[in-house]
Amino acid sequence: MTEAAHELTGKSLICSDGMLGTVAEVLVDPETGCPTHLVWREPVILYQEISIPISFVEQVDGERIRLRVRREDIERLPRFVWR
Repeated sequence: MTEAAHELTGKSLICSDGMLGTVAEVLVDPETGCPTHLVWREPVILYQEISIPISFVEQVDGERIRLRVRREDIERLPRFVWR
């Protein structure tokens, strides 16, 4: 992936079976500066977020990030809440 982390924030996340949402934040390896995870923020009362491994990305196309997995695969990933 050649996109800079700040260029990925705000892009649409598209699973193999449809729209997921947008990238809320990008987690970056402090040593290499390369993105490691995309953070998707679920629209619930308290923000629940899921970090999506960068290996799930199939293609970055303009304002869209296509994922090689289904929405249910993303929803199975662990959630965390920012305090």
